[in-house]
Amino acid sequence: MVIVLKNATLYTMDKLNTVIQNGEFWIQGGLITHIGNEVPSPSGAQVIDCSGKVITPGLIDAHTHVGIWGEISEQINDANEYSDPWTPSMAAVDGIDIRHFSFDLAVEGGVTTIQTGAGSANPIAGTWSIMKTGGGSLENRILVERSGLKGALGENPKNVFGNQYQKKPMTRMAVADIIRQGFHDAQKLTKEQREVVREDESELMPFIQVLEHDMPLRLHCHRADDIATAIRIAKEFDVLLSLEHCTEGHMMLDAVKNSGASVTLGPFMLPASKFETRNSTPMAPKMFHDAGIPFAIMTDHPFIPIQYLIYCAAEAVKFGLDEMVALKSVTYEAARLMGVDEKVGSLEIGKHADFVIWSHQPFQAQANVLSTYINGESVYEKGFVE
Repeated sequence: MVIVLKNATLYTMDKLNTVIQNGEFWIQGGLITHIGNEVPSPSGAQVIDCSGKVITPGLIDAHTHVGIWGEISEQINDANEYSDPWTPSMAAVDGIDIRHFSFDLAVEGGVTTIQTGAGSANPIAGTWSIMKTGGGSLENRILVERSGLKGALGENPKNVFGNQYQKKPMTRMAVADIIRQGFHDAQKLTKEQREVVREDESELMPFIQVLEHDMPLRLHCHRADDIATAIRIAKEFDVLLSLEHCTEGHMMLDAVKNSGASVTLGPFMLPASKFETRNSTPMAPKMFHDAGIPFAIMTDHPFIPIQYLIYCAAEAVKFGLDEMVALKSVTYEAARLMGVDEKVGSLEIGKHADFVIWSHQPFQAQANVLSTYINGESVYEKGFVE
């Protein structure tokens, strides 16, 4: 059956940032099949009148720990493997609980796609995954099972292993050394040995995938010197790099831009819980945009609850970022930087029918998420309120 949504203001978030007044789009088989102004609806279609409402693509959070961070007590936190600082074979899919309430919070906030996985305790922590926040089993929700090898620089791994367990790494030098370890070992493998690693899926498998540009190295980094170290490591091994948080990146814009790394910014709406985040600022997105550096804005859920992703983007707007750029940073741009923009991130024919119906333009204070759809099916309904 075809579903027709009509009479809405459509923020397509395509490459042209098209806004269609009194627009409509059609859904069939979980995909968008038509978008534009009103045309005769197909026979037997389910028609939803969205007069006065706004429709955007489903929001995308490029950096979360949804479904894997316990949030109740540290004892049930599955996001950090504290037994060893080097755990490359840990896989997010083996720790995600799709029944966790964070998925409910996501759809209530209009977030339909996330990247989730290990936290920042380990210099090398394991692989992340990209998935939908609703839609059946974990296998049905997964878009990319291995979307990057997660690592961390700076205070987190030092505090966990150096201070708490009195073992390596105790210094930033040791953190960088541990991150390099797997790449050095993988580079030494012959072609035949690499094939054996692929078959066995041993600990060097993620490093081979990163070295062959099948996925990026995703490094948690706050301080400028840690960002510089991340860039240096990526250049040394010629790998794709995603700078996660990039908190002091606004202090070294040229270096970040010249590195060609992807950037995920945030969260901004937190106190400086540690010395290395003291220079966090919601002015950063505008500074990155003005410098011509693409970025996604994220929540780092649970540190900012995922339902507040739109408010994280709105905070950047308050500090000068253009509204369309802000909205794009949590839709199309996030999808592009995650490598899933052919499927999600904008309202375009052939893409997944992931979208949000809003009571008002999303950055207005009174805006409510009325409905959230994933693959053309409603996963949250607040109801149409005036």
